[in-house]
Amino acid sequence: MHGMATSNELIYDGLESGQIIGPDHHQFKLTSQLKTNRFGQLWHAEDLSTSLSVPVTLQIFNPALLKHQGFIDSAQKHIVLSKKFKHPHLTEYYGMFRQKGVLLFFAMELMDGLTLEQIISNGQARKLKDNQKKGLLQQLATAIDNAHTGAAQAHKGICPESIFINKQGGVKLADFAFDDAMTIAGELNETPSSHMAYQAPETFHPAPVTVAADIYSFACIVYQLLSGKAPFKPLDDETSRVRKELKKPASLNQNQWEILQSAFSTDPDQRPHKASLLFKQILDTSDENTDEEAPEPLSETPRKRWKLGRLSVPQWSLPALIFCFGFLLGFAIAFFLGSQSTSQVELALNETRAELKQVQEDIAGLQKTLTLERDERTAETEKLQAALNSKINEVDTLHKELLDIKFADPDKLTVFTDQLPEGFKGPQMVIIPRGSFTMGDQQLIGDDNERPAHQVIISNRFALSRNEVTFNDYDYYARTMGRPLPADEGWGRGNRPVINVTWLEAKGYVQWLSLLTGQPYRLPTEAEWEYVARANTNTNYWWGDDLEQERAVCSECGTEWDGRKTAPIASFPPNSWSIHDMNGNVDEWVEDCYQDSYFDAPKDGSAMIDGLCEFRVMRGGSWFDIGRVIRSSSRYRHPPGSKKNSWGFRIALDLPNNTTEE
Repeated sequence: MHGMATSNELIYDGLESGQIIGPDHHQFKLTSQLKTNRFGQLWHAEDLSTSLSVPVTLQIFNPALLKHQGFIDSAQKHIVLSKKFKHPHLTEYYGMFRQKGVLLFFAMELMDGLTLEQIISNGQARKLKDNQKKGLLQQLATAIDNAHTGAAQAHKGICPESIFINKQGGVKLADFAFDDAMTIAGELNETPSSHMAYQAPETFHPAPVTVAADIYSFACIVYQLLSGKAPFKPLDDETSRVRKELKKPASLNQNQWEILQSAFSTDPDQRPHKASLLFKQILDTSDENTDEEAPEPLSETPRKRWKLGRLSVPQWSLPALIFCFGFLLGFAIAFFLGSQSTSQVELALNETRAELKQVQEDIAGLQKTLTLERDERTAETEKLQAALNSKINEVDTLHKELLDIKFADPDKLTVFTDQLPEGFKGPQMVIIPRGSFTMGDQQLIGDDNERPAHQVIISNRFALSRNEVTFNDYDYYARTMGRPLPADEGWGRGNRPVINVTWLEAKGYVQWLSLLTGQPYRLPTEAEWEYVARANTNTNYWWGDDLEQERAVCSECGTEWDGRKTAPIASFPPNSWSIHDMNGNVDEWVEDCYQDSYFDAPKDGSAMIDGLCEFRVMRGGSWFDIGRVIRSSSRYRHPPGSKKNSWGFRIALDLPNNTTEE
C-alpha cells in the first residue's frame, strides 16, 4: 500500500498544458505531454526566456527519483558531457533546471517523432524497408562514433528507448552516460531498465568499460531491426548472453552474419572499433543486384512504387555518398512514420535524385581541383611550416607575458576597507581603473537582451567590493538595524555570500553603510558590473571562452558545490583586477531598471533608470545555473521585492576623480 503523496508528487502529478514551470530566471510553458517513460514525464514546451518562445522538449523527473543522490549526480554528469556534443544525430541539451526544489528537469531540442522502442513495439519497425533500416542504422552509427570522439568514453546505455526518430533530422541519440540513472529508475519501477537487454558481458563487472561496450549494444540493435527480435532480455545474465546461440537474420548472407557476430565477441578488443565501421562492413557485402526501394507511406490507398535510378559513381566517392544516402534515407523514414501522402513522397524522391546527381558532379569536380592544386599546396605548406617554426619561441614568450598580465597578482592592486563600530570592518574594496569596453554579447551566442554589443566609456572613478557581500557583512547590518536575518538554507553563514535578499534589502544595506561611514556606497551599475567582470577581456568569461575547472561555481563547473549550494567567497582565483566570483556562485543585483535590449543603453556607464522599473537587473549567474548563464554578458531580470537562495549582491563606492590606483 502506497503512503500519502508528498507535495512534490502532487505538483508533479498535476502538471498540465499551459502551466509555466522552471526557475524565475528561465521559465518554460508546457504545451503538450508526449509520454511517460522510466524517468517521468516527457513534454513539449516553449522556452519563455527567448524572444521567439523556442519550442523544446522537457524531461521532467519523477520526484521519487530525486531522493537518490546517485540519480542527481548521474543527471549532472549527463548534462556536462552532453553539452560537449554538436552533431545532427546527437540530442542537443540546453541544461538542467530546478523549480524551487520541487521539479527537476532537462530541457533539450524539440523531439517531434517517436523513440525506436515505440516504433518496435507498435509494429512499424517490421514495415521498414531494408534501405530505411540502413538509413536509420547509418545515422545511429555516426552518432555513436561522434559521441565517443567528443566525450572519450562509452555511452553505456544505448537501447531503443534512448533513440528518437524525429520527423525532421532523423535519428537523435540521447541519454549519454546516464546508465546509473537508468538503473535507479528501473529499481524504482520494480522492473529492470530496458537498456540492460543491450549491455555487453563486461558491464556485469565493476571494472570500467570501454567504447567497445557500445559497439556490442549497437550490434544488438542491428540484430533486432534485421531479425525482428531482440537478441537478449533485460534479466539475461552474463553467462546466458555468452552461451546463447543467435540465429542468422534471413536478410543477411553468411559473410554479413560473421561480421555482425564479431561485434558480439566476449573480448572487447575483437569487436569492430567503430560503429560506422561495423555498419560499413555489413553494407559493403550486400547483394549488388538488389535495387533499393524508396520508403512507402502507410496509407489505405493503392500504393505506387518508385525506384532510385542507379548513378554511375566512381569507387573513390562511395564513402562520401554513403553519408548522403544515410541522411536522405533518414529523412525518408520521417515521411514513412508520419504517414505522408504519395505526392509528398514523390516530390521528396525527385529532390533526392537531383541532390545525389549534384553530389556526384561536385565530388568529381573536387577530385580534379585537388589533383591540380596538390603540388602547389605542398610547396606552400613547407614555407608556412618553416615560418611557423621560427615563431614558436617568440609566441611562447609572449604567451607567458600575457598570462602574467591576465592573472596579475592581486596583492599589487589597491584594496581598502572602512572601519565600522565595535571593531567590524566593511567589505574589501578594489579601486577600478578607468577605461572603455565593448558591452554585450560579442560571440553571438547569448540572448537577444544582450544585444546590440556597444562601446561604453567608464570615466568616473569608483571602487567595487572584492567579494560578494557575505553573511558576516549583512548580519552585522541586520542586527544593528533590527532587520530579520536572511535564511542560509543550512549551508552556513560567515564568509559565504548572503542569499535570500531582495533588491530593496540590498539597497537598504548600502544606504546604511553610506550613513555609517559617510562614504557614497551604492549598488554597481550594470555597465560597471560587466566592465569589471570582463577586466580587459572580450571572451565569454574572464579566463576565456570555455568553462574551466575550478574557476567558478555553477551547475557544471566541476566543483564540489556545483548545483548544490554556494561556495565560501574567494574559493577560486580572482580576475586580473583582483575581483572574485563575478561569474557564478550567486546572482548579483545591480542598480539598473531592466530593458529588453541595449538600443537605448547609456554609453557612459551610468544606470538605466525609468519611471516604472518593474524589474531590476541581475548579473553573473549562480551555483544553480548552467555555464552559459554565468557568462560575463548574460543578464536577467526580477521584481525588486523577490528573493531566492541563489541571489545576492556586491557593492560599489564612488571615488574622487583624482584618486590614484596605487
